[in-house]
Amino acid sequence: MIVSSYRFFVLTVLVCINCIVLGELSFAVSGEKSLPTTTVTISADLKIEAELAYTDETRMRGLMFRDSLAADAGMLFIFPYMDRHSFWMKNTLISLDIIWLNERKEIVYFTTAVPCTSDPCTSYVPMQKAKYVLEVNEGFAKKHGLKIGTRLEFTIPSEINRIANR
Repeated sequence: MIVSSYRFFVLTVLVCINCIVLGELSFAVSGEKSLPTTTVTISADLKIEAELAYTDETRMRGLMFRDSLAADAGMLFIFPYMDRHSFWMKNTLISLDIIWLNERKEIVYFTTAVPCTSDPCTSYVPMQKAKYVLEVNEGFAKKHGLKIGTRLEFTIPSEINRIANR
């Protein structure tokens, strides 16, 4: 009886994992926007509507499987602590600028990352510790003259901030 209960438990867990994976894949393929967003202000006339990646799951998924990103869109990753958070482009189909920000929302590092076409994928690691990371379309930083020390403005809803900082 214990063996069959264990098998049932394992089978149930595998089915749940499969549902989660398929659900994640259908989200990614359909491109539906279900994450909360915030406006990232770079200057008076330059704003980005950024999806918020604030849980382990949303940070891991990031912009995977997306085949495009609007010119005024991006994803803001919120981490619970300052660190040299590394990124890679596994299953990411578009080239991105990755911009690391400290707790004061100042740019501490940025780079352009290209889709990974074979394993192992390159890891992009900042030179300085960061609390936030903004991903936008490739060339955005250069086009808009972003520099180390540039301060961005955004507000994170308190409930999301609480979850992100667990």
